Amino acid sequence: MAIVKTEYAKVEGHSSLLRDEHSTGIVSSDTNSYELYKKRRESFRNQKNEINTLKNEIGEIKELLHTLIEKVNG
Repeated sequence: MAIVKTEYAKVEGHSSLLRDEHSTGIVSSDTNSYELYKKRRESFRNQKNEINTLKNEIGEIKELLHTLIEKVNG
């Protein structure tokens, strides 16, 4: 497998965008925005996990209430 050295050209009118000369794809050089994106993505995943945990706990509470009501009503 050959290693291809990638060269980039600046995209006119966009200070943080570069064009990959080999693939002609656009690449962002804004590392601060990328780090912010990763933090937001991780925060979203954590919130999603917390919501799922709360849903499971509510389900368990509902089951316990049903069991308690059945025992009280005999």
